[in-house]
Amino acid sequence: MKLFYKFIFSTFLFWILTACHTDPVEDYFVKATESPDFFVMNIPANVISFDESKLDSETIQQIHSIKKMNLLVYKNDANLTHKKQIFENADRVINNQLYKTLTKIKNEGYQVVLTYAGEPEKIDEIIFLGKDSKFNFLIGRLKGKNLNINNLIKALKHVQKVDQSQARSIMQIFKQDNTP
Repeated sequence: MKLFYKFIFSTFLFWILTACHTDPVEDYFVKATESPDFFVMNIPANVISFDESKLDSETIQQIHSIKKMNLLVYKNDANLTHKKQIFENADRVINNQLYKTLTKIKNEGYQVVLTYAGEPEKIDEIIFLGKDSKFNFLIGRLKGKNLNINNLIKALKHVQKVDQSQARSIMQIFKQDNTP
């Protein structure tokens, strides 16, 4: 009987510890899929093909380890205060202590922040947040395994082609009138 209680206690403790460790970006994406304020796009990893003859085996392996790419586009909303609140919430999520800043870019009309989860040479997730001066914004993420940003940049230089049919369907979303 004592062993049974230890087992129950251990199982309960494990459940509590794992339930408390959540991914804030994952949670944000899940909530956004339920919100009419966002377009949610799941982009297949094979939408872009690379000239693998010009890439080393490690870079090729990393490209093939990309699990998913997701994009959230905030629909244009006439209420600037509401848009600002939604953006600030997204900004708080990616500025969570779980994520490290890769780079920040500010220009006259826009701002971009790239963060990542993992170690610099073994990135598991790259998160992108971009906005313009009117708080129109989008959040993107790329999930992979042990990604190296230098290898990803190297791979982008050798993009062979983009699957036009898949890219066209993604771009159609941007061409539609998106006002709620």
